[in-house]
Amino acid sequence: MSVIWILELANEGARNLLRHKLRSLLSLLGIVIGVGAVIAMMAVGEGAQRKVLKDIGGLGLHNIILDSEEPSVANISPASDNSRQGAFQYGLIPRDVDQFRALLPSATVLVGHLVKQKIFYRSTRVDAPVLGVDPAYFKAFPVEILAGHLLAEVNNRDRHPVAVVTEEVARTIPAVGGVLGQIIQIGGNYFRVIGVIRMPSSKAGMVFLPYRTARNLFGILTIKDEAGKEEYTKNEIGRIVIHLEDDGVGIPEAAAVVDRILKKNHPMHDYEMTVPLAQLQVAQQTRKTFDLVLIVIAAISLVIGGIGIMNIMLAIVTERIPEIGIRRALGASQRDILLQFLSETVVLSTSGGILGCVLGVLAVPILSRLTEWPGVFTPSAIIVALVFSWLVGVIFGIAPAMQAAKMHPVDCLRYE
Repeated sequence: MSVIWILELANEGARNLLRHKLRSLLSLLGIVIGVGAVIAMMAVGEGAQRKVLKDIGGLGLHNIILDSEEPSVANISPASDNSRQGAFQYGLIPRDVDQFRALLPSATVLVGHLVKQKIFYRSTRVDAPVLGVDPAYFKAFPVEILAGHLLAEVNNRDRHPVAVVTEEVARTIPAVGGVLGQIIQIGGNYFRVIGVIRMPSSKAGMVFLPYRTARNLFGILTIKDEAGKEEYTKNEIGRIVIHLEDDGVGIPEAAAVVDRILKKNHPMHDYEMTVPLAQLQVAQQTRKTFDLVLIVIAAISLVIGGIGIMNIMLAIVTERIPEIGIRRALGASQRDILLQFLSETVVLSTSGGILGCVLGVLAVPILSRLTEWPGVFTPSAIIVALVFSWLVGVIFGIAPAMQAAKMHPVDCLRYE
């Protein structure tokens, strides 16, 4: 069976189908819509998956991130009331850090001091959280230096009034010539910007100060004035990052240890724990479920399209019974008749697959704009769609083709 013979067979099948253009077009609509929908959904799903994985990866897959969180009224018990000290205390405490370091000796435990003060550049308000960190904090996260440099140990040791901002914050500061070297005001203190960074873990933007500078200037007490009433809150540690190396204890085991310590030390549940690796595993499991749903949708769409094609081909066989009789009388074998009608079905379904791929490609930008997820095409998705559409043609075309091949020549010639 040569390639030229196959091409001639496909060409003859296409000519026969073009005799009834509208009917052929309507019969392959099911394949077109099914393949197009699957291509578009797979492209948007792949883009969403990559975006989620990038965001999770930006948090550091070897990290366990703990943030202090002011508890809701329902979680505050009378036993936890410390109003006699003049301030309500919540969040992470030094005892947590000591226990983490004792039970996870192979981990690096980093502490951040959260500053709850407003930021201004001249008269412009800048909305971003402020965190005092040790210079080693940046080693636990993917960081790209865009301008200047990171915080150094000397900045922390000597309590320098300097700051490093993320690119999101830098874009909101209307400084001529760039934000590097500019002075920003945090609360009643002034800081010089010494670096601009890109940090995927801080998508909303963040300002970093030396830890000792932030602790010394702002302390752990926050005063909130609402409707003439002052509220005092105390938060000793704003964030803890536990960084584990590859050769250390596993992330799930470490997370279980951390969770037990926090539940014991914080009955008010005044913290939030983020484990990027666990989030990654959940995202991967969700992707598997999504892929399974896509396979089911694709199978249903292609089966419906295949049934439509088989229905049309059965009608075509009935219309062309006299032609079948003439061909058989002139020497055509049952195999020739079988291949003739099968080629028409395969051409029909393959054309539907190609048009479906085109429809899917055109639909992706629209879906990306609606969902705000990037569309990512994978060659495997298009190849699989074309292969399955071809298989639909073979599977659903074999019955009409066999029916045509089994007809007796004399009965075909007598048919009216």
